[in-house]
Amino acid sequence: QPKRMTPRQDNDSDDNSLSTEIGTQLISDGDSAPASSSLRLRGGRFDRTAERNSSIDEPCIIIIDGLTLDVASWARSHPGGVAVLRKFHNKNATRDFRAAHHSERARNLMKRFAVAGKEGNNNDNNNNVSLSEERTQYPRWIRKLVTHEDPYQLHKCLGLFCLLNYSYCFALMLFGDPTAGFGSSRSKHGLAAFEAVLCLIPHAMLSLSSLIFRRVPKERIVGRPVIWREFRAHNIIFATRSVVCSVVAWLSLYHNHAPAWRTMALYVSGSTCLVSNVAASWATKSLRHDDMESTTATMPYWEGCSDQTEKVFKHFYALAQFGATVGCMMTSNPAWPLAILLPIQGASFLMTLVRKGIISTMSYHMAYAFSLLLVFAVGVRQLFWMWSLDLVGLFVVAIMAYQGRRWGANKFLIWIPIVLLRTTVGDDYLQWDIW
Repeated sequence: QPKRMTPRQDNDSDDNSLSTEIGTQLISDGDSAPASSSLRLRGGRFDRTAERNSSIDEPCIIIIDGLTLDVASWARSHPGGVAVLRKFHNKNATRDFRAAHHSERARNLMKRFAVAGKEGNNNDNNNNVSLSEERTQYPRWIRKLVTHEDPYQLHKCLGLFCLLNYSYCFALMLFGDPTAGFGSSRSKHGLAAFEAVLCLIPHAMLSLSSLIFRRVPKERIVGRPVIWREFRAHNIIFATRSVVCSVVAWLSLYHNHAPAWRTMALYVSGSTCLVSNVAASWATKSLRHDDMESTTATMPYWEGCSDQTEKVFKHFYALAQFGATVGCMMTSNPAWPLAILLPIQGASFLMTLVRKGIISTMSYHMAYAFSLLLVFAVGVRQLFWMWSLDLVGLFVVAIMAYQGRRWGANKFLIWIPIVLLRTTVGDDYLQWDIW
């Protein structure tokens, strides 16, 4: 384990789960790394890997179904966070354990930490429920997705609608209307365009409704990609950015790019991208549990994943993030910010499935990478459909910004000039009016 290295305090995310703090300068403080931080810092930013130490220093003894368990060595890998286990230290947690509808795998894992059997305070009336009575006729994956924190299932209903809308819009963008209905203002009464915009409301509500879940852990879970509070804040911020940029691009299009509407769209989209970065920096400063981490560089990968494979994923995620920010500033096709929104909200959904034990860490990364590739596929298809080089320019600017961050440039020194150039002279070089 090398000496502890303290990174420059800076937000490392321009997108919900995509890293932007590339090439952070590291300064040795001369102290050895504490037990709570086992990040490997062998070289540059992309050589940093996820926390591997699952243990906590203080004791953590809980009782479940009469078994006395010492979970201190595994506490930081608990999908619900360390705080939940600490809450039940020296207490009977049977009722809450059963209410969470844990899998058979979790029950078997629990036995590994048993230090005493069928002892402890087992007279709690809350625990007089047999395992057979706990089970219902519903499959476990349904019971896992239904939570007491969302009694009216608002978040689930919004999520289902958004999944259906993504399926419909991406089918259009890949095989039909490249604007996914946003560009239909010249159709009869313009109903298609209005319907497309109204469908953005549930997408905004989906991310905001995640705040009803109060048990989201403060710290990052060791070993698996699971939602934590900093990540949730970034999700809300960048989902809102995509919705706002999509709406203002549509307003310009719907009003036939009248100068006033066009100017408004450019300045609102540019300022929204900058404000979202400021908000993400504030969220990181307020919510980050460990300054040694970053949202992507220390993302957990599956067991057996090679360092080279992990690094490829990290570079791809970071480059996609820069493309997402530039895409939101294009202010041409209103469907682009919606396409960018899929990986943002999709990452949260996939992390929820990981936390519930429905999919694995490898499945998360494969599905998330596929969602990013879908956005690239939309761009390539529209490049040949409209014969416009705007998408080529988008990729060039994204790569330049990405390399600038890798070389250690401050992100605001990168994005502010890009926003200024886009809002002042960008329309002179882009075919924004073809949509």
